[in-house]
Amino acid sequence: MGPFGRVMARLAGRGHSVLALAFFLVQLSAATEIPPSVQQVPTITKQSKVQVAFPFDEYFQIECEAKGNPEPTFTWTKDDKPFHLSDPQITVSNNSGTFRISNNGHVSHFQGKYRCFATNKLGVAMSEEIEFIVPNVPKFPKEKIEPLEVEEGDAVVLPCHPPKGLPPLHVYWMNIELEHVAQDNRVHVSQQGDLYFANVEERDSRSDYCCFAAFPRLRTIVQKVPMKLTVRGSNSIKQRKPRLLLPPAERGPESSVTVLKGGALLLECFAEGLPTPQVDWEKIGGDLPKGRETKENYGKTLKIENVSYEDKGTYRCTASNALGTASHGFHVTVEGTVPAPSGLVSFCFKKWEPTHGGGPPQGACENR
Repeated sequence: MGPFGRVMARLAGRGHSVLALAFFLVQLSAATEIPPSVQQVPTITKQSKVQVAFPFDEYFQIECEAKGNPEPTFTWTKDDKPFHLSDPQITVSNNSGTFRISNNGHVSHFQGKYRCFATNKLGVAMSEEIEFIVPNVPKFPKEKIEPLEVEEGDAVVLPCHPPKGLPPLHVYWMNIELEHVAQDNRVHVSQQGDLYFANVEERDSRSDYCCFAAFPRLRTIVQKVPMKLTVRGSNSIKQRKPRLLLPPAERGPESSVTVLKGGALLLECFAEGLPTPQVDWEKIGGDLPKGRETKENYGKTLKIENVSYEDKGTYRCTASNALGTASHGFHVTVEGTVPAPSGLVSFCFKKWEPTHGGGPPQGACENR
């Protein structure tokens, strides 16, 4: 255990009075300027988090600031290898580790995970990892989609399979004239972006079902190849009891879901059948949390906001029509989040040995 760990272990056993003392010392150190004559090991005071290279930005700035006495010098690593700031696309700030990458349209070779090191004769402060992401422009693959012909009353799924890209992702189904496909109890766009029909009608026939994937942070919208759906009329439309399409049958009658405390829980159920099934939700052995739960997409999605530990348990969706029911149970587990300590840095202390040639002292890092 290092010195920081040993101190924290001692503090943990001394109660709230020690916490108050620690808080006072933090406030005192923040408010007190260290005299220039007092030497100080480097401390990281500011750094970037995840940095994304949006294509419309003029430049991308990766920050690293530190204090110390003597004044620290800065070095960088990229993907755990030394990274030199000599590239002509890079501009370095004075007396700082911060640098800018100019956007000339060719920045993909800068993608990686960076660390900043602030060094003086007393030691080294290391920043947390800074990831620099250069997102690709999402594209649907070029493909030929065969026309789909079905009978009236059949269940149909039109897949979207949107490309991966920088979240958030929004999926829309429209025709070539950019008119939205109307959703209701019978028609549903899933969280994965696929278009579901509980039972098709002749009026669903069209040759231009288009899936659009929008990436607002990239200011990009891409379109899938149009799909043709033809619905043949039938004199004997078979009524049938509900069958769940979401969650898919391979999951079985139950599945497990994990959500973070304070986050949002989204559960989704959709069933095919004729007449069109109605979806209802319940929590087994308890009530849905009033004021925090909403039913969206005509009842097919249950949303619970600001999740607490009391929200764990089993939730069940039931799809029903005049001919029967189908249900699925979701076992929900709530996990806590541990915030990362603010401003935490790693230190490398140096053990100094005098030199005999009059040069600066030499040292090697010691872990403590």
